[in-house]
Amino acid sequence: MEYCLICNTPYKRINNFVYKCKKCLFLKSNLKSGNGREIEGISELRRKNFRNIIKVIKSLNSHKKFKILEIGSGSGYFIEECIKSELDITGSEANDGEFIILKKNFSKILKISLPLKEISTENHTKFDYIVFNDVFEHLENLDKVIDQLKIFLNEDGKILINLPSSDGVIFKFSNILKKIGFNNFYDRLWQKGLSSPHLSYFNNKNLSILFEKYGYELIYSSSLDTVSKNGNYERLNSTIKSKIVCMFMSFILILFYYLQKLFPRDIIFHVYHQKKN
Repeated sequence: MEYCLICNTPYKRINNFVYKCKKCLFLKSNLKSGNGREIEGISELRRKNFRNIIKVIKSLNSHKKFKILEIGSGSGYFIEECIKSELDITGSEANDGEFIILKKNFSKILKISLPLKEISTENHTKFDYIVFNDVFEHLENLDKVIDQLKIFLNEDGKILINLPSSDGVIFKFSNILKKIGFNNFYDRLWQKGLSSPHLSYFNNKNLSILFEKYGYELIYSSSLDTVSKNGNYERLNSTIKSKIVCMFMSFILILFYYLQKLFPRDIIFHVYHQKKN
């Protein structure tokens, strides 16, 4: 029997690849981890969200100069937005192909795959901010990942993390569809069948509990937009091959774009700070 990473409670099996904690409601999958390409059709949305994240970084920072490390930079959109804002940003990537492309386009790129297989004795560059942009939920061994972040983080450093929420209206709607036999939407939210599926789903509460367990405290909590007006068909078509279904769901997402602020938000955005001893 497996026990929850967060509260050590037994998991309940939901389907053939998802397990749910009976107490804190943390969700984990047994899908195979990986790293891969950016999802199509979301560049506009991601850049908008990244600009909002940068505003928060600037509002939290008390120093004139600070260093940012992004874990899993993918196509480099966050790096580009940081450069536009004249911020000191270092990107990183685990995927070999993406890493090579990033190295060609940007001056500060590290090869980092978390959790680290070996802990080097050499001194690592320290950063004031470590940012996970839709990456944390794709990683294995999250207990090791959180513990190893201290290798790269300054004493007063902060961790910024955004990821999909199991309390969001889209996830809850997918659950309803799953219960009546329509599994495609639920599978799509887990990115089942893609090169880098989701291995976990959090809500605001259990994510905070996990980081508190490893010596961090929540200092900022908000949310980010889930959908945009454009690119929804391409986004859905990456896994849903029926043109009719994609067109229908694209229409639904456009409606949701205008209504999303009225519903429980689907992307968590947290900032954590190391607790003072």
